[in-house]
Amino acid sequence: MSWFSIWLRGLAMGAADAVPGVSGGTVAFLTGIYERWLAVLTSVTPELWTVFRTDGVRGVWVRLDGGFVLPLLVGILMSLITLAHWIKEWLDVVPERVWGFFFGLVIAMGLALLTDLRSAMRTKDWGFLAIGVLIALILGLQTPQTADPALWVWPFAGAMALSAMLLPGISGSFLLLLTGLYPALISAVSTFEVSILLLFVSGGAIGILLMAHLLKALLAKYHTGVLSCLTGVVFGALVRVWPWQGAGEDGSLILLLPTPEFLWIPMVFGLSGFVLASLALKFSTHNGNTIR
Repeated sequence: MSWFSIWLRGLAMGAADAVPGVSGGTVAFLTGIYERWLAVLTSVTPELWTVFRTDGVRGVWVRLDGGFVLPLLVGILMSLITLAHWIKEWLDVVPERVWGFFFGLVIAMGLALLTDLRSAMRTKDWGFLAIGVLIALILGLQTPQTADPALWVWPFAGAMALSAMLLPGISGSFLLLLTGLYPALISAVSTFEVSILLLFVSGGAIGILLMAHLLKALLAKYHTGVLSCLTGVVFGALVRVWPWQGAGEDGSLILLLPTPEFLWIPMVFGLSGFVLASLALKFSTHNGNTIR
């Protein structure tokens, strides 16, 4: 896998983290780098210091799969700085087009995942897939809250939000919305409240590393079952990117049926997302990479 293709995946992961209902973990899972990304995160242990003392920077580079993680992180950061901002603006101006594009993209890649996994699935794995769908539906249909949190809450908020980035279909930003912490975090970012940001990031770093170890252990022991459940989460998360949606007075999600005048443009963008994802998967297969 070339640095350029890894960088593109990083761009997509960063952009996805800005969209409630789609996460960077979704993109990593759908583009075939999920388990490699987990392997990098689970390599961050106290043993790194021993590696550094014996083999220097080169040893740490090899241990952390630097040729993979560097272009990926560069892509994620570039996207968060630039592309994610545009996506947020587009969600304010033309939300149905953005949702339509992501809806088509997730459907195409979800179907590809299921096709790739189906031959290894047994009856219980289909049950795990159904559980994944149910989890995503329950989370996706929750109503966002508002909160004025104390300082001690922020490490736990960071752990929750950043660990969710590893879970396909579950957006860290959406979990913050559900718990009422999202507006407070955005305010802290805009005013650069160092204490809150440091607590959030420190908690998030611990949370994402612990989640990575947990997922890696589960994949090692229950590989097909875990992938089936995660695939179900991807399909269940489609409820959050349904192109025709509204919000109730309490902020609850309302799924609408498309009217003729609002039918075709989201469908065109959905088809564009579907075709783009299909071409990306075809390109990945052509270059010897699979989505598993």
